[in-house]
Amino acid sequence: MKTNDIDFIFEAASLKRLERTGWQILGGGNRESIAGHSFMVAVIAYVLAVRSRADTEKVLLMSLFHDFEESRTGDVYKLADLYTRSDKDKAIRAAFSNMPESGKITGILTEYHQSKSPEAKLVKDADTLALCIELKVLMENGNQNAGEWLKANLEILKIKQARELGKSLLKANSQDWWKKQRQVLHKLMAK
Repeated sequence: MKTNDIDFIFEAASLKRLERTGWQILGGGNRESIAGHSFMVAVIAYVLAVRSRADTEKVLLMSLFHDFEESRTGDVYKLADLYTRSDKDKAIRAAFSNMPESGKITGILTEYHQSKSPEAKLVKDADTLALCIELKVLMENGNQNAGEWLKANLEILKIKQARELGKSLLKANSQDWWKKQRQVLHKLMAK
């Protein structure tokens, strides 16, 4: 192992401490790290990749590292995008410069930022759906402003599988995934 490897891992760990900033504008108490967001993007991208028969390895690499440059640039939320620019390409090249397969990863991330390939479109949709998941939970918890953003983001989904997942999201409740287990627990508690 090289010193560069541990430095790279520490840089990745910093993403657990860096928070996504757009939630502060929306209010409602949501806090999400960049690493937590990237994990959700990777999970959603995996589901979409399997459903659409996309290149799963490429999709997972792209989704895992899609916001990695934010360890150097910070998270720039949508409103700030109107007024600021960060050099994502420079940050990506610097972050991966000493890593094996750096050319492969930087190429995949450049492809992601250009949004031209089917995999890039899929990961962009997964990124949007990860945001929508958070917005749905905020709505369920009473944030009246989250609905506007949920609707707007669902409308920009590009691939069929992502649009279908978005429709399911609108109908779902974030607590339904463990509904049967809750019923069992309630019965056990009543004894």
